[in-house]
Amino acid sequence: MKVFKFGGACIQNSETVRRLEPFISAEQPRPLVIVVSAMGKTTRGLEKIFLQKVNDQPYSEAIQCLHQFHQEIIDKLLLNARQEAYRVLARWEKQLITTLAVSTADTSLDALYSRIVAGGELLASALIYHYLREQDVACAWLDVRKCIKTHSGFCNAKIDWVATQHLAKKHITPLLAQKKVVLTQGFIGSNNTEETTTLGKEGSDFTGAILASVLSAQSLTIWKDVPGIMNADPKLFKEAIKFDHISYKEMAEMAFYGAKVVHPNTIQPLATHNIPLYVKPFYHPHETGTKIANGFTPVQHPIYILQKNQGLVQLSLNDLKFFDEACLEEVFHQLTQQNMRADMLERRACTLSICLNADPYKIKILLAALAQKFKVCYHAPVSLLTIMHQDDRLPKTLTWLQQKIPLLTQQRTGIYQAVFRHEEEL
Repeated sequence: MKVFKFGGACIQNSETVRRLEPFISAEQPRPLVIVVSAMGKTTRGLEKIFLQKVNDQPYSEAIQCLHQFHQEIIDKLLLNARQEAYRVLARWEKQLITTLAVSTADTSLDALYSRIVAGGELLASALIYHYLREQDVACAWLDVRKCIKTHSGFCNAKIDWVATQHLAKKHITPLLAQKKVVLTQGFIGSNNTEETTTLGKEGSDFTGAILASVLSAQSLTIWKDVPGIMNADPKLFKEAIKFDHISYKEMAEMAFYGAKVVHPNTIQPLATHNIPLYVKPFYHPHETGTKIANGFTPVQHPIYILQKNQGLVQLSLNDLKFFDEACLEEVFHQLTQQNMRADMLERRACTLSICLNADPYKIKILLAALAQKFKVCYHAPVSLLTIMHQDDRLPKTLTWLQQKIPLLTQQRTGIYQAVFRHEEEL
């Protein structure tokens, strides 16, 4: 049995959705589980609606834009199932409006966020299901929230592995035994009270790894709009090269430092069960892509990871007091409370600098909490550049580094990090 995951770029319009059927036909009659993200930039649109709700701004126009986007896909993609797909779209919009009507005083923001953005994956999978049925693909649609169970917390929720394994085998294994392709959603789960939870940004990769591990899959393949794992984002670094293979450990390090090609939590369950991960090009499926598994030698080339939309928080105390362990404990407590992660951290005698994702609604709460005990200086937007396996050579794309003064740098064995103020120059 294999697991395939298709991201939003692979299902961004009717033409790309039509490409899915050959992928499935090539695997039949072997058992296959397909995990899909929301279509195109739907998640970003839903996050915009969430922020508009939180900030008491009108959001009806943004809802209409998403409705129109999906309606156009239905019109171009479906024939016999078009009316049923319209009803699916109408139910999604009605549910979204109902969710948005709840007062923010009556629910946590993380819970509200999860309920809103989860609709993107559910809607995408439903429309793709109707298309595959029109193509006579033996397909079963599954709400992944029945299988992936999480503990407390709504965003970046922690997996209940025992419950998830039991429920995945209960709901998915019988469908595979009927020689049906199982189509489900990435990114989402549910807790023990059946409330919707989410697994973090780009969490559909993690969903694929979860299902692959609990179902003892032969492999997980993530289909992307890039040739495979590269030493830099080819959209930003013209000299980027592709790795034919890379170790679990190396991939985990890259994900930890912000490489967006694979969600950071994806590697651990696969490595534990020795399940290979393939990252392959969606538009050139016969190319080899990259294999991630045990036994590969360490990467020799420098790896460049650029994270945009970051914020730099600089904390200090009055009267030149030292930033001791008690201060650190308070800072990490607040980060934990907001479910935020430090991508770079530097402590000096009297200051602490933290570079993190500038989540618009969480950062306000975090800064307000920190300001009760510390002097706070905040820079945004900034970009964080991480270079792994650094050597003396810089690609031509980065020659500006030699003239630019960063806000913050950090150098340790094999790793160089720098924070830059003006993102547009990157």
